[in-house]
Amino acid sequence: MFPGNWAALGLYALLAVVLTWPLAAHLTDRLPAGDNDLWQNYWNFWWWRTAIFERGQLPYHTDLIYQPLEVSLAFHTHSEANVLLTLPLQWFGGVPLALNTAVLLSFILCAWGGYFLAREVVGDPRAAFVAGIVLGFFPHRMEQSLEHVNLASFQAMPFFLAFFLRVLRQGGARSTVPAGLLFALNALFAWHNGLLVVPLALVLFGHALAVGGRPRMLILRDTALSGVVALVAMLPFAWPMVRELLSGETYFVKPPVRKAIDPLFLFLPSEAHTIWGSLLAGVYERLRGYASLGFTCYLGLVPIGLWIAGRWTSRRDWRLWSALFALSIVLALGDTLVVAGSDTGAPMPFAWLRKVPILSMVRLPNRFVVPAMVALCVLCALGVRQLRRGWASWTAAAAIAVEFLALPYPLRELPQPRWIEAARQAPEGILLNIPGGHRARGAEDLYFQTLHSRPIAGGYASCIPPAMEKRVASLPYLELVFEGRPRPELEALEVEPALRRTLEALSIRIVVVHLDRKREDLERRRAELRGTPQARLANPEQGTRARVVDETLAAMRRLWGEPAYEDREAAVFVRR
Repeated sequence: MFPGNWAALGLYALLAVVLTWPLAAHLTDRLPAGDNDLWQNYWNFWWWRTAIFERGQLPYHTDLIYQPLEVSLAFHTHSEANVLLTLPLQWFGGVPLALNTAVLLSFILCAWGGYFLAREVVGDPRAAFVAGIVLGFFPHRMEQSLEHVNLASFQAMPFFLAFFLRVLRQGGARSTVPAGLLFALNALFAWHNGLLVVPLALVLFGHALAVGGRPRMLILRDTALSGVVALVAMLPFAWPMVRELLSGETYFVKPPVRKAIDPLFLFLPSEAHTIWGSLLAGVYERLRGYASLGFTCYLGLVPIGLWIAGRWTSRRDWRLWSALFALSIVLALGDTLVVAGSDTGAPMPFAWLRKVPILSMVRLPNRFVVPAMVALCVLCALGVRQLRRGWASWTAAAAIAVEFLALPYPLRELPQPRWIEAARQAPEGILLNIPGGHRARGAEDLYFQTLHSRPIAGGYASCIPPAMEKRVASLPYLELVFEGRPRPELEALEVEPALRRTLEALSIRIVVVHLDRKREDLERRRAELRGTPQARLANPEQGTRARVVDETLAAMRRLWGEPAYEDREAAVFVRR
């Protein structure tokens, strides 16, 4: 006899600590080893606490980035559910404790959600426990957790689907209200997670109407009620977006991104695997389609075997969840089919999804790996139930844990540069980071802002205000140091006069010249770290040519005098 729901939660908590070790031992002094979006999420936690408790304002606008502008954060990625649920922890251990706790809880609760959904469908708690391991620790979410706590926090998705099944089968307030609230919660962890579950819900809804287990009008009524509950729960957080949409703003629309999964890698273990990952590192290096997180998509041979075994169990459930799995995988393959790094040119359904209003905002096809794994965890439970032996579930659980093993969980230390104190003690005014950025290049500067609290001329919001784009285009020096690949004609720009014009135009009072952001140095550093998880953190795209940095340092001495602080990492200049 398998223990109950709460015992399953305790086992998942223990398993999460083990499979993410040593994260639990460094909740206050280290972070997952992510890069750009890690710092954006870090800043989000800090900014919500600062806005609410220190400034007494809503966090959907700020005067701390892209200065001198009043910046709307209506379309910014906040992950409101993560921030609000961990806000009390910031008083005890700061942002690191809050963010790391959110990451660790996402593992525990995603596994528990998989267990809850599978038990709703299959009814067997032992089989459901195996399903929870699949959903909680599959390699794609393990990789995403390093940087995208918002996307990795899809724990409400399986709970929503379980209650939505009850809405379709039996209705009643005890199903419709929780289903609506859980859909809203899933969206408040990440709006994209809310969009990703929609295709699954639509298929389940259409299946319920076709099968005819209940009168169709009742299904329509109860589904509509759940939708109303979800809208009411989301509206206070979605209103800033709605208001800007009604005013005609369109800068949230981003160009298409062709980051799909490669079907070859559905069957190749992660390069981070503890035992055989090093054997596959070369394959990933040669054939990986993009360096950013989200490419890893290994399904696991044991889960695939259990999916096949489930074919001889409840055929209706098996066909339904297989269809949901196949739909999600096909969407994850992107606009055209890419196999072993080669684009076949064969059109795929995601190209059509880009034309569907609202759903087109998903943009990145690889994110459909998550709903695919939600469906696969149910299929695994069907397979375990078919085995009909008590030891089979524990054997499958252990085998899957080994298949997904990726220890140690990659961590990075919190930067504590010595120049921060000089920036903190400088007079009030806007700070310009050189090199800096107004997109992902500005992410680390968001982290530094949580230490010195000065408004900065750059930054990294999820959606860049058009005024900021125009500013960068109008100031050649700003483009030179804010863009990873500035226009070629700017390479010969005379630094000092262009720098002087930028300082005056933006009313800059503090300048930090980052001597450790020279592109050539970052290229050498990446080459030295090749083959290690730290290699991607030494990103040449975050740097600027050494000539520009050196000439900027010399020009600042002539314009503003000697720096208030200087070491091998940075020089801090204060306008007198």
